[in-house]
Amino acid sequence: MTDTPAPLPKVAPGVRAAMAAHIEAALACLDSIPDPVDREVTARALADDLLPEAARRVKSVRGEAVVELRENMKLREVAELLGLSVPRVDQLAKGK
Repeated sequence: MTDTPAPLPKVAPGVRAAMAAHIEAALACLDSIPDPVDREVTARALADDLLPEAARRVKSVRGEAVVELRENMKLREVAELLGLSVPRVDQLAKGK
């Protein structure tokens, strides 16, 4: 199951902008490396080490948020609130 491709209107614009700025700063850091070997090695480190770790942390945050919501809500209610399917919410709650 995948998440709904619809945009998330509930994301606070300031928070989204701040996260986008941090990502852009990391990419600008890559662009600023003059030596192509250093630039490639650093880009590889970003792609192979840092981004997968960030993805794991994001997945964990999502799962924890769903588990927290599930303390007081049914799966269907959480799914409707988040704009996700019931099976996807169940997967997130199970850390999948």
